Amino acid sequence: MFICQDLEQVYNALDEMIPFEGPVRNVNKNKALERFRKATNVVYDIFNNGLGNKGKSLKVLGLKKYELPLEEYRGGELLMRANWERITEIVTPIYEKILLEAVKEQGIQCELIPNTQTGKLDLVPCQTS
Repeated sequence: MFICQDLEQVYNALDEMIPFEGPVRNVNKNKALERFRKATNVVYDIFNNGLGNKGKSLKVLGLKKYELPLEEYRGGELLMRANWERITEIVTPIYEKILLEAVKEQGIQCELIPNTQTGKLDLVPCQTS
């Protein structure tokens, strides 16, 4: 995963519920999971394509394109380099909230486990209900 490494195992549990293509099953009952799916696609596009493909989908994160310090070009010339550290600071808390809403909706029981490598706490799924 590209951001939220401390939530990687929970992300993986949710990712298993996402179809390879298209919306999740029963979107009306799985609204948070569908939002997670859309947000994941947008976050991937931000960090892998500089939001080149999913600019209009950015609304799932509640952001506008001008709020992210992405690379800017005019006439084929680079005017401003992207500030990836700042983009990560902006996107991470929003994405974490969307991910955790999907965890709650899907009934994934979690626990906090100390990560010996990072010294931080990781949110790890126990089971799904």
